[in-house]
Amino acid sequence: MEDTDEDDDFPRESSAERIIRLTGDISEETSESFIHNLHKVAEIPGEINVVISSDGGDVEEGLRIIDALNIAKTKGCPVHTVVSGKAYSMAAYIFCVGDTRTMYPHARLMFHPGRYEGSDGEEMTASTLKSMHDELTMFDNTFRSILRSVGVDQELIEQMMNGDVYMSAEEAIAKGIVHSIETQII
Repeated sequence: MEDTDEDDDFPRESSAERIIRLTGDISEETSESFIHNLHKVAEIPGEINVVISSDGGDVEEGLRIIDALNIAKTKGCPVHTVVSGKAYSMAAYIFCVGDTRTMYPHARLMFHPGRYEGSDGEEMTASTLKSMHDELTMFDNTFRSILRSVGVDQELIEQMMNGDVYMSAEEAIAKGIVHSIETQII
C-alpha cells in the first residue's frame, strides 16, 4: 500500500499539524469545523496550539468550543492560545481557556458582557425580555468564571461586564490575562 498524505483519518504528530485556527465569526459552522479538527488532533496527547483572529460571535457556539478545549485538556492535551490580530467578544473568552496565553505584538483583545442583537421589528413581551435577561445573566456569570480562572481581579471583571474593554498585548500582560508576547510565527 502506498503511503500518502491524503488520509485525514489518522492524526499526525508534527507540531505544524497540532495547530487549529479560529478565524472569522464564531457560528455553528465555525464551531463544528473547529471541534472536528480538535477531535482529530486530541487523539494523540500533546500541546495543541489555537491561533485566534476573530471578532467573536455566537455565545452558545463559543461555549461549545470552550467545552471541547477543556475536554481535550483532560485527555493530556494542554492548550496554548495565541491571538493573531484580534480576539474580540466571544473569541476573547475562548482565548482565556488556554493553559498558556500569548499575543502577537500588535494584537488586540476586547471583552464585554453578553448582548442580545435582535432583528429589526422584533416584538418583545415582558416574558421574552425576562427570559433574555436571565439568559444574559447566565452568560455573564460564565464569563466572570472564565476571567476569575485566569486570575483577573474582580474590579477589572466588573469593568468588563459593564461595557467594551479593549487592550493591547502589553496591557493584557499587565492585567495577568496574557503570559507573554508571541515571538514565533504560529
